[in-house]
Amino acid sequence: MKTPLEGIRVLDLSRLVAGNVLTAQLADFGADVIKIERPGRGDDLRHWRDEGVETWWKVYGRNKRSLALDLKDKDALAQLKALVPLSDVFVENFVPGKLEAMGLGVDVLHKLNPRLVIARVSGWGQTGPYAHKPGFGTLVEAMSGFAHLNGFPDREPALPPLAMADMYAGIYGAFGVLAALRNIEQGDGMGQVVDVALFESIYSTLASEAVKFEATGTASIRMGNQAVNTAPRNLYVCADGRYLALSASVQSMFELLAHAIGHPGLLEDERFLTNEDRVRNCDALNAILSEYFGQRSLDKNLELMDASGVTVGPVLSSADLVGHPYAVGRDLFASIADAELGTCSVPNPVPRLSHTPGQKPRPAPKQGEHTEAILKLIQSTHET
Repeated sequence: MKTPLEGIRVLDLSRLVAGNVLTAQLADFGADVIKIERPGRGDDLRHWRDEGVETWWKVYGRNKRSLALDLKDKDALAQLKALVPLSDVFVENFVPGKLEAMGLGVDVLHKLNPRLVIARVSGWGQTGPYAHKPGFGTLVEAMSGFAHLNGFPDREPALPPLAMADMYAGIYGAFGVLAALRNIEQGDGMGQVVDVALFESIYSTLASEAVKFEATGTASIRMGNQAVNTAPRNLYVCADGRYLALSASVQSMFELLAHAIGHPGLLEDERFLTNEDRVRNCDALNAILSEYFGQRSLDKNLELMDASGVTVGPVLSSADLVGHPYAVGRDLFASIADAELGTCSVPNPVPRLSHTPGQKPRPAPKQGEHTEAILKLIQSTHET
């Protein structure tokens, strides 16, 4: 079955997470992603290992081809330039100015291929007072306001335990690339730069924080597992020590919850009449719910709430998801052959397309695995 991005070729000069997430999305839907890697070292993501296994690379290197080129060598640089006219997308995440210093500035690339879409991923963007600064996800997660909101009020701010800003930037970047490709098809036919800043990517997910400050003069504070905009929404420990997640973010769901726990009087309690009231008095409401859920096991709580139509779920680990009915029923994972592990589980393409779905994932390449084949492509093109 034809994939939606079949025929799109991507040159990926990025390293670590954001660029690899971006190009993994494109590769999932059929783009030919050529990963440019330094001989002998490869993408830095290969060095994020668990017990010596390249776990991150196995996931975000899927469906790609690897070309080993030392871009400090003029012949290798010439080979890369020869690929530019044969490609549709160019992805990099150097500090702004580095690409130009390598002799691969936007003007050079567009002279080689005016239709080229150039995705430039950086911490702070290609312009502005921080453009020259290196920008790892940790810094923007701190400065964007995310860490300020994340955690419990009596504890220090908390960073996410994974590369969240990079992943958001990768997904936004993939969208930007597709929008630019669409413009080539339906617009003026010209390539352009897709400027992806990690800071802006994570900040854009913080919902109404700026408007809230403008409206109230105050900024949100850390609230643990309670949401800043809706209540009840929390985690509750059950009698067996396991945790239940609850979200009753609309009035009708709160009404179902009040009846399900045998407290219909909550609906007439002036502290809980509206969502705004419940947010203001969330500690009192959480105390009532904690007492109820704490008297029963997780499984019993799930059974009772499901029967009443209340939106709850268990707190699961990644180990719990392997073989979980939801994961199996939705084909969450694709099991692919792996030289080290025998098989490994990588995500199937997201989102699901009904007519032209993404391709079945292929294993991440070995470093330089496709160098010979790709260099032959350059040679054959010159010969014709």
